[in-house]
Amino acid sequence: MRLRSFTKFVGFVLLCHVFSLCAQENVINLHLATPSDINSPKNDYMHALLRASLKKENFDVKFTYSTIPMNRKRAIEELSHQGSINLAWFSMSKSAHSNLVHTTLPLYKGLHGKRLLMINQSQQHRFANINSLDELKPLVALQKHTWSDYDVLIRNGLTVNGEHDYDVMLKLLATGLADYFPRSVSAIATEIAKQPYKQLMIEPTIMLQYENFYHFYAHKKDQLLVTRLQRGLLKLQQSGEFDELYQRYISRSYSALNLPSRKVFNLK
Repeated sequence: MRLRSFTKFVGFVLLCHVFSLCAQENVINLHLATPSDINSPKNDYMHALLRASLKKENFDVKFTYSTIPMNRKRAIEELSHQGSINLAWFSMSKSAHSNLVHTTLPLYKGLHGKRLLMINQSQQHRFANINSLDELKPLVALQKHTWSDYDVLIRNGLTVNGEHDYDVMLKLLATGLADYFPRSVSAIATEIAKQPYKQLMIEPTIMLQYENFYHFYAHKKDQLLVTRLQRGLLKLQQSGEFDELYQRYISRSYSALNLPSRKVFNLK
């Protein structure tokens, strides 16, 4: 009788172990970069998109963040050398970093190519009278030189101060030592609400626009991860869930920014 009970107990323990192993096999560990800017809001949209797309492939997700904060350049280097992260989302040229692979569905639908201007309220009248990109060029823009926008602004002949961190750029704008700070349509309202200077505002008439598509990137040795994400994203797109997530997390955040009536300056 005791032998039979012991045998049942051992069988139960083994069965639990098997189920535990199976559960672990269905969890994908995503190691992400901690943003270098402590003021950056958590990207709930990307987290929801990752969870939903991998769920379509029958996987759960566990997020782990780097102990060291990383800017874009550092994150690309870590990913390229299989460092402390195994996934990130960027907008990059096709020729850059041949050892990385990526998904193909534009995660923001090109929204990150739309930039509004953070300005000092006292300068609003100057921007209201600007009707072309050439008229904007003499004014001093702020943009970190390691950010992707910096190269775009320089390439289009704009005057850019790229030497300072985010907090310093806000202070320069507030004290009149710079004229404007181009920010993403999806983030500028949150940034304005969080920054400490009451005199800063969203300029109401101008929008800069250029081609800018974000994708999930991983090292080429993690091709399987990218393949699973790609399949999951396409399933979300086909089911309409991708649009639902975009509407929930992104579209509502810029509905009050009056994009259709703005003067659009297209950048190359």
